[in-house]
Amino acid sequence: MALLGKNGHLDDVFLIGEFRRGKPEAFKQIFDQYHGAICYFAREFVKDNELAKDIVAEVFVKLWNIKENFENIRSVKGFLYVSTKNACLNHLRRVSLLEEYHVATIYELTIEELTNDVVMNKIFDAEVLREVSKAIETLPTQCRRILRMTMEGMNTNDIASQLGLSAQTVRNTRVRATGMLKKQFSHNVLAIALLLAVLESVLV
Repeated sequence: MALLGKNGHLDDVFLIGEFRRGKPEAFKQIFDQYHGAICYFAREFVKDNELAKDIVAEVFVKLWNIKENFENIRSVKGFLYVSTKNACLNHLRRVSLLEEYHVATIYELTIEELTNDVVMNKIFDAEVLREVSKAIETLPTQCRRILRMTMEGMNTNDIASQLGLSAQTVRNTRVRATGMLKKQFSHNVLAIALLLAVLESVLV
């Protein structure tokens, strides 16, 4: 019998066992739990929302292909961050977006090298954003949908067109949704600051 934690999710110990055995529902839970944060993490390097999603999709495919190698959720999480950073750097090298000096001095990241302050700051932001993402799921349907679409990089007019709403309705709903999240995170200034920073970076 599955061991369930909060929100009906599989307990981590049971989850990793099911994942190692190739259970699709276990992979889906891991994907749902980390995908948003890992995409944000990738976007910090490549500065392109769609490219970040493509890179992360490939990382999750690699994760699935070597699923038997993971002993716990912590190792899965480490693999996702390490592989995503390395994939982003490889892309930047290929398209010559890094200066030659930087290319020569950047090394592949290992689990032990996660003490790097810059990388850890990005991971910390991604982890805070993951908590925000979970909170978004508790919002009313329309608020949740509009905030999700905004954070995926869609502008106000595109959201309005896709949902059949006026641009002003989208704006008002977004303000309402953000206000509800601020109340939820009234104890966490960092979460609020990061949420606003992400929204400001995509709002048009």
